[in-house]
Amino acid sequence: MVEGAFARAFKSELQPVEVASAIQREMDDRAAIVAQGRTLVPNDFVVEVAESDFERLDVYAESLGVELATLARDYAKEQGYSFVGPVRMRFEGVPDLTTGTFRIRSGVIRGHTVEAGEVRQPVSDLPRAPGAQFHGRPRLVVAGSSPGTGVETGSTYELQTPVTLLGRGTDCDLRLVDPGVSRHHAELRVEDDQVVLVDLGSTNGTLVNGQPVRRVTLTDGTNVTLGRTTLVFRQDTGYRQDAGYQQDPSYRQDPGYRQDTAY
Repeated sequence: MVEGAFARAFKSELQPVEVASAIQREMDDRAAIVAQGRTLVPNDFVVEVAESDFERLDVYAESLGVELATLARDYAKEQGYSFVGPVRMRFEGVPDLTTGTFRIRSGVIRGHTVEAGEVRQPVSDLPRAPGAQFHGRPRLVVAGSSPGTGVETGSTYELQTPVTLLGRGTDCDLRLVDPGVSRHHAELRVEDDQVVLVDLGSTNGTLVNGQPVRRVTLTDGTNVTLGRTTLVFRQDTGYRQDAGYQQDPSYRQDPGYRQDTAY
């Protein structure tokens, strides 16, 4: 169930399946029923491990976090749980744990939201480590939108994690309050020194410089449009004067693509 980076990182007695199960139990234990029958669970997790284990898995920490977050989202969907923000996982080495042991801390954090003319910052009840610093400080700048969305120009969101989820859902890293945006609309994936945008099968599609795309490598100055919201991708290092994008050569436009405004 949990392989990949886990298999490479955990050579001690610490078992990844146990970590995943503990996160699920933490969600069950802290589940809270709120208005309209929604059940909210924590979305910000810290896996405390022995310092010896932390040194061993540190090189895989980012990919481990992505895998655990995916498992947590899948479990929440199965159980009918809801998040108020993006699912986050990180590891910390502590001196009072022995090799192969761990414990879970959890809290609630809201995601960044593009609404009312700004990128609103999240508020958390759990202290968080600083975001990752990627090559060229890749970021999104709100360029504009159609009337009625309440979004103005100039707000900036800097990419902080290897995978950034864009969409209307409350569990997105950057939530767009836009009726033309799907719940989970697209992802930005940091791969080496590049940022790749992947459409997640959204209803109205994703436009890059006015063209529908499924997967592209972004370059500085690229316009990304989701619903009625346009974001400009910026990256300091390797700036190109002919701002554009690199289309995945395997992509072929779906003849059934639906570019409509009936949101």
